[in-house]
Amino acid sequence: MPCPSNGLRLDAMDHDQNETAKNTERRALGRYRRVLRNSSLKCTRVREAIARAALGFDGHFSVNDLVRALRSSGIQGANASSVYRAMPLMIQAGLVAPTLTPTHEGQLYERAFERDHHDHMICRVCGAVVEYHSEALGRLQRQIAEQYDFELEGHVHELRGRCKDCRQISEARVRVAEAHSLESE
Repeated sequence: MPCPSNGLRLDAMDHDQNETAKNTERRALGRYRRVLRNSSLKCTRVREAIARAALGFDGHFSVNDLVRALRSSGIQGANASSVYRAMPLMIQAGLVAPTLTPTHEGQLYERAFERDHHDHMICRVCGAVVEYHSEALGRLQRQIAEQYDFELEGHVHELRGRCKDCRQISEARVRVAEAHSLESE
């Protein structure tokens, strides 16, 4: 049975994390509202719901994922066209960023507001995405930029290949094919 003080401490930690998340969302929505105002657009209930839903995603998401999340939350008037119109505004506000991992569903996005930089490894077979951060790679990029007297403003770095599971499946298929060819000889 856990000690009551441990439970109280966890509740306090959960409360602190919840308050931090609320403050982050408040700052993000404030920035979004400024972009809307500067674009002479109204901050409607639907636009704000779209932004809140996008900020709520932990991983990569498509417009269709966002529409499904909005519908499951009971947001009336949220459809694919309203989400497509909101995406450039959310990108401009720095709430989300497009990723270079297009899928059969189209462009993917990820939450970007106050999020640490990271890069991606993408399996070209199953589409799995692994996010990673490499300080050594960051130092190398800065060193190369300095070597060429280039001022960095950003970058996109994606490694493409095959994940462990897809390699194992492929290797198993090769072994089966080799076994069948030996049997037929």
